[in-house]
Amino acid sequence: MKESLNTLGVKSSGLEDIKKIGLKKKNDEQILSEIEHINNPEEKEKHLRQLLEKKPHGFVKPKLLLAEQVKNKDLKYSFDLIMSAAQSAPAKPECYLLLAEIAFENKAWLIANNCCEIVKWLYSAAKGHKKETLSQAETLLIQIKEKIKIKEYDSSQNKFWINKNPDKFWILEKLYFQSEIKELTELCFKLLDLFPEDIKNYDVVYKSLTLGSSKENFERFIRYVESNLKNDHLSKNLFLGMVYYHYSDFPTSMEYLKSALRINPLHSKSLFYLALNHLMTNNVKDFVKTSEIILPESEAAFIALYFIFCAACNTELEKTEFPNHKNIAREISPILEKLLQCGQSEAVSVIENQFRKLSYNLIIPYWQLYLAEVYIKRNLLNKAKETLNGCTDPDAHRLNSWIYRLEGKDDLAESELLKHRLNWKPDGDSGFYCQMVNLNLPDKSPDNIDGIFKHLEDAYKQIKEIINQIELEYGLNKMTCMETGCQDCCKKTFPQLTYTEYLYMRDWFEKQSEEFKNKIVIESVKIVNLYKNEFKKDPPFMAGEVVFNKYYPVGFTFDCPYLGDNKCNMYEARPFGCRGYGYSSYDGITFKGCNYFYEQFRAATKLNHVRKVLSAASFFNFVKLTDNKLIGQKVMAPIPVWFAQSHEETMKKVKEAIANSETMALHP
Repeated sequence: MKESLNTLGVKSSGLEDIKKIGLKKKNDEQILSEIEHINNPEEKEKHLRQLLEKKPHGFVKPKLLLAEQVKNKDLKYSFDLIMSAAQSAPAKPECYLLLAEIAFENKAWLIANNCCEIVKWLYSAAKGHKKETLSQAETLLIQIKEKIKIKEYDSSQNKFWINKNPDKFWILEKLYFQSEIKELTELCFKLLDLFPEDIKNYDVVYKSLTLGSSKENFERFIRYVESNLKNDHLSKNLFLGMVYYHYSDFPTSMEYLKSALRINPLHSKSLFYLALNHLMTNNVKDFVKTSEIILPESEAAFIALYFIFCAACNTELEKTEFPNHKNIAREISPILEKLLQCGQSEAVSVIENQFRKLSYNLIIPYWQLYLAEVYIKRNLLNKAKETLNGCTDPDAHRLNSWIYRLEGKDDLAESELLKHRLNWKPDGDSGFYCQMVNLNLPDKSPDNIDGIFKHLEDAYKQIKEIINQIELEYGLNKMTCMETGCQDCCKKTFPQLTYTEYLYMRDWFEKQSEEFKNKIVIESVKIVNLYKNEFKKDPPFMAGEVVFNKYYPVGFTFDCPYLGDNKCNMYEARPFGCRGYGYSSYDGITFKGCNYFYEQFRAATKLNHVRKVLSAASFFNFVKLTDNKLIGQKVMAPIPVWFAQSHEETMKKVKEAIANSETMALHP
């Protein structure tokens, strides 16, 4: 095993006790059903605490139930449970309703008010939410407004509640990471529909739209601004100026921003974007002149611009680490990146040299790391090396390793990665957020099997390319399974294979030798019989939208019939479940992979807690379309269930499953 992998201290896949895990792996409804039978409140709380211990993701309903139960005796734990639930379900109104109720009980009126507005907002944009949730929020909001009106003491700024006000942008950003772009867009404009006079919401929507950069959505935003803010000329001109800055249409942007400044010459946000425009157009004189006027702001973006201004003015600063320096360095990075996009590479070099000369690395030590990342992503590897030169932060080794991998210098890459991981200190049980990377697949099924196979092969090619980019960026070992000698994912998990994937595999299977095909059938029959003996029924083909684990519990395990001597005997035809294992997420919440992969992702970088992963949903949404085209419904089953009989017999079973599903739909 490579030393860089060994140093993470992972001793096993975490799948070796799968039967025990299977007994513990329950969904929300199963946990709530168990709790119903416990009458003693203390026993109920103890049971929930044990079930939810060290479970950072999922289990939304049990977490909210426990938060409700402990709110009066352990306020911090209750709050942490609610926010953990919101991490998994950022657009679930019930999370914020409970937080509003707790804030109200603790006289934190402003926080309770914001939470109730969030409930109304989230409720307005999605179907399926309970009406009583909205009703409760509206009733509570009336009481909160009264408390604010009579100026009753507000604890929102006390030691506990400060910085605990939920952020609407945080909700939208989480949806972006989960690849819920349609929901994000809908929520953006619902926010402006519900609260058209709240200027802060326009800033939230602008920042959210910059995540996706859809020109269509920005054009829609412009229409909202021009309509809703037609009487607020300052705000209207500001946001139009921001949009055109994003477009890199600097003359138009400056025209709007100067119009805003004619109304209020000291308006800090308008000055901020005007200064950025001057910087992007290499107008250093006006950049400095404008920056001098900006009133001090606490936002990291303003302070980031302040450092660039100080560099331009050759200003020495006190050599002490700046508060919030990591976020400030992160905000400097996109400004410099946009300069590069605008062809101002010389300006970036000047700023970088000034940062070095003035020893700003002692004040904001991460700026070199963030800028090096920008250079690497733009394939400016020599510039990245220059930027990292002299950087003593351990994360510099991680970035150097990335550079060497891109240059094909594997030995040097391994050496640098080892240095990074030897200095990596895990933050307790903290995990990471998944940022879904979608496959580019059509939203309509091709008309014939040849067209379907063509797109399936294209999907597999995209998967390989995305995984390669993930491995390059995060230093994941390409041969993790081989290095560790582990085959647990081929023995203790099993992929959900769709009908479309089965047809592709069957096409490959029929081209193999008779000896090979007979062996696969024999091994598949053994596994099917194992299921029959344990569950006293045939393993089903699942048609429609059903819960996979209901019919194939995690405790039911077998060796994949295609598993050879430490290798996959159908590697080129393997399904998504195998290709994406260790690199993917279906919902952007739970990571699909074993401990070996999880810990490599976790140790990838300290610059942020976000990790790019392959979107399983983007693949399965496509094969659902193709399954529907081919047989009328999505059908799934484990590999051996598909191959335990001839294709003709398999099709009989598939048609029976579809017929049963349709009958159940008519007579639930």
